[in-house]
Amino acid sequence: MIFQKITRTIFLSLAFCILLFGSVAKLQASNDFKTTETITISGKITDDKGEPLIGATLVLQDFTSKQMVKGEVSDENGNFIFENILAGKYELAIQYIGFAATTKELPEIKSGEHYEMETIIMTSEGTTLDEVTVRSKIPFIEKKLDRLIVNVESGIIAAGSSAFDVLQRSPGIVVNQNDAISLRGKQGVIIMIDGKPSPLSGADLANMLRGLPSNAIERVEIITNPSARYDAAGNAGIIDIRMKKDQRLGTNGSLTLGIGHGKYIKHNEGISINHRNKKWNFFGNYNYSLREAFNHLVLYRQFFENDVFTGAYDQDNYLFFDFNTHVARGGFDFSPSQKTIIGFVASGVHNRFNPNGENVSSVQDSQAEKISSFSTSNDSHDKWNNYSFNLNLKQVLDDKGKELTADFDYAKFWNQTYQTFTTRYFDLEGEPSLPTYILYGDLSGDLELKSGKIDYSHPLNGNAKFEAGLKSSIVVADNDIQFFDKSNTTPVYDSTKSNHFIYEENLNAAYVNFSKEFEKISIQLGFRAEQTNAKGNQLVTGEKFDTSYVNLFPSAFLNYKQNEKNDWGVSMSRRLDRPTYRQLNPFKFFLDPSTFSQGNPFLTPQYTWSFELSHTFKQKFTTALNYSLTTNNITQVIKPDNEQEKVTIQTDDNISDFIYYGLSFSATLDPVKWWTSVNNVNGFYSRFKGNVANTQLDDGTFNYNFSSNNTFTLKDNWAAELNFFYQSSQLYAYMDLDPQWQLSAGI
Repeated sequence: MIFQKITRTIFLSLAFCILLFGSVAKLQASNDFKTTETITISGKITDDKGEPLIGATLVLQDFTSKQMVKGEVSDENGNFIFENILAGKYELAIQYIGFAATTKELPEIKSGEHYEMETIIMTSEGTTLDEVTVRSKIPFIEKKLDRLIVNVESGIIAAGSSAFDVLQRSPGIVVNQNDAISLRGKQGVIIMIDGKPSPLSGADLANMLRGLPSNAIERVEIITNPSARYDAAGNAGIIDIRMKKDQRLGTNGSLTLGIGHGKYIKHNEGISINHRNKKWNFFGNYNYSLREAFNHLVLYRQFFENDVFTGAYDQDNYLFFDFNTHVARGGFDFSPSQKTIIGFVASGVHNRFNPNGENVSSVQDSQAEKISSFSTSNDSHDKWNNYSFNLNLKQVLDDKGKELTADFDYAKFWNQTYQTFTTRYFDLEGEPSLPTYILYGDLSGDLELKSGKIDYSHPLNGNAKFEAGLKSSIVVADNDIQFFDKSNTTPVYDSTKSNHFIYEENLNAAYVNFSKEFEKISIQLGFRAEQTNAKGNQLVTGEKFDTSYVNLFPSAFLNYKQNEKNDWGVSMSRRLDRPTYRQLNPFKFFLDPSTFSQGNPFLTPQYTWSFELSHTFKQKFTTALNYSLTTNNITQVIKPDNEQEKVTIQTDDNISDFIYYGLSFSATLDPVKWWTSVNNVNGFYSRFKGNVANTQLDDGTFNYNFSSNNTFTLKDNWAAELNFFYQSSQLYAYMDLDPQWQLSAGI
């Protein structure tokens, strides 16, 4: 059976490669690609006052067929350039929000020529916006000055997957075996949904992302060094998941269907509808997904006493789970005038999954000989739900661009989990040696979030801008976990494993930001202050904590445009990461009688200084040198239980320092007209210092990861995608992580 599966997999892979590269070969042989002589087209875009338009969308089209040839975006000075274009006659379509779309006819351009267009002056909004429609294929990955954008809709292999899968395939992002998300080799990433931080973390966050279908997502923005406008949390940066909202006029909708099969099946169905006129925009979508998955964990745990080997557990744990997820989202935008937009968004997630698995453990003595065994079966039933509401306002105060925005959010998360762990003990002959132990868990949790923020933007003379804002949020988490010993007829409440933990957090923040553009230099200076008030109450044991602190977070960015091809950037920021409510929660989550995870209510925040030097060449090749120092680093560790022999705890502790040196390089290549390749290489040296369980740590190592995302435009409206990711072996505090890689293809 295994041989047949392997043979079938190899055959399908070869068939795909033949199809893919056969199509590529045909394209190379076609008349469209006989000539290798290229031209260059450049120009500049401004408004009717002569101010450069940043981020205007330009689509170069074949004059006769109107087919898209290439897309570009204007830079911070309004300049753009198309390179490596075949000689011929073209037209240029330009779009910019708030301005009338327009097209420019270009003359016949001969091989080897550089055609400099006259400055294109865009006209403020007019009726031509309804007369010209420009459709273009957005690249799967875009590199902006301050962020990397993954356009999910443009990724072929993103179809039928989840938000969790999209993050795993994104450049610089790595998800480890415990579902912890890291960026450029650093943990402490803040996940945001439509610009709002998710209060979930760890397994809760992973489950939510696994249940969020990719066809509900428009794009993912990766920001490695955020400005003062963002919350100070996230020493590694911010990942902002932006949900879909159709911008087309009139009434339109879409239906998506997807099915896939790896080890287990997965499928998703979705529908979206949108109606927009000059003042109103109504939108809504619903998605359902079924994803069957597994986790296979193999452990060999050795035990020592005074450096003498005393025994070991050889364990094999297999867990199967199925996610049945319903996601709904709807709302409206109302524009009573050209200067005012009022919006409302409501969303909800309904997730059901039933993990079940088997853990088989072989017990060895001091001679590494098997002396007994035990097995633990897990039968769980989980219900996870959340809903959220957002009311937002955008008000343009005058014609000079003064702007006020406000957001008010409310979110509710709750879950109910029922677990049954049945452990059986056996001697060498496989006969029962101890009574069967049955542990039943009734776990419930609620999390409520309320937040409000106001941001003000004030343009100044001389290409300068001042920004300021206020934010306040309240989070209340109530988790009640009860475990019972059901080994006998009457269940017995187990107070050593049960608990009731309540966590309250109030965050108040204020920031100011100043930016200015000179002829070749642009600067941005920011300053943010945050006050944190946090309370924790462990009702069963009576443990409590009540803390309050204020922190200041400066940030500075400088960009230098050396010439049309070379841009330099320097940035600095201070950030912090507070312990999440899950990390503070002292509950015990069991894998088997010898292994459990537990929160640490005595965790304190970690603080990070980050510095970056970057260089961009021709807007296609970016090199960045990074350094960061994190003190009081929150680190996931696996350590012995102080109260029980041969029992291991997975938890989080504060260690002294985490030192990081990184060098990253990204390149967007167009080897030929029909092939676009986005490549990222990250190399970093990380060093950990600290002491956990009387074990001193001062160790570092060099690590690297590489990703290549390739898109092929084939004949007759066919397209293909081939992506590869590799993460080298890695040191994480007291753990050595094996290499991992992923290869994916789609057509």
